[in-house]
Amino acid sequence: MHFRKTIAVAALAGLPGLTQAAGWYGQVSIGQSKTSSDLVHNRESTLVNASDFQTEFDAKDSAWKIGAGYRFYDFLAIELNYADLGRHSTFTTMLAGDAPAFASIAIDREIKGFGADLVLSAPIAERFAVYGRVGAFRSKLKAEAQLDGNIVFTNGDPSERSRSTNQEETVLRYGVGASWELWRNGSLHVEWERYNKIGKAFAVGGSGTTGEADTDAYWFGVTQRF
Repeated sequence: MHFRKTIAVAALAGLPGLTQAAGWYGQVSIGQSKTSSDLVHNRESTLVNASDFQTEFDAKDSAWKIGAGYRFYDFLAIELNYADLGRHSTFTTMLAGDAPAFASIAIDREIKGFGADLVLSAPIAERFAVYGRVGAFRSKLKAEAQLDGNIVFTNGDPSERSRSTNQEETVLRYGVGASWELWRNGSLHVEWERYNKIGKAFAVGGSGTTGEADTDAYWFGVTQRF
């Protein structure tokens, strides 16, 4: 029995790992955001008395994130951050009206906000760890719509050609990443995150809508412990 315990302790001692000291850290990330094509389906499915849809979708933009966290144990931290997910847009053309004629609607959305996450880490090799996060993101979405041709806003004046809507909501955020400790108390990281169903879905007869879709973010950044 003693021999077996000795082997077990020796094996555990030999496992490579990354020791992450308790305390504060700061983090800066840059990357790219990408919004789901569900936004296009949501938009087209709620345009009434129209046909022959064609949509150009600019789904990607540059993004950045800055934050700070506190690590309680090697495997557990709480993180607060601010993220700017950039802008994305749709431009939909169609034939609309009882006597079908050309029409178009352009939608431009901008997303930013604050978030708080629980971060769980696991070392898998020397100076290398993987982690997952889950938390809440307080998004601020600004959406602008521009009409052209034979189309009008629901309950709107026919002469009204543009609208702007602001919406704030709290959505689920989660992701996974990996980090490499390359200098004293500092590391590089790569990460994927999903911001779940941001916006108010377009609906027939709806008002104050912005469109609803997931937005993913792909990050590369630096973490520094203090």
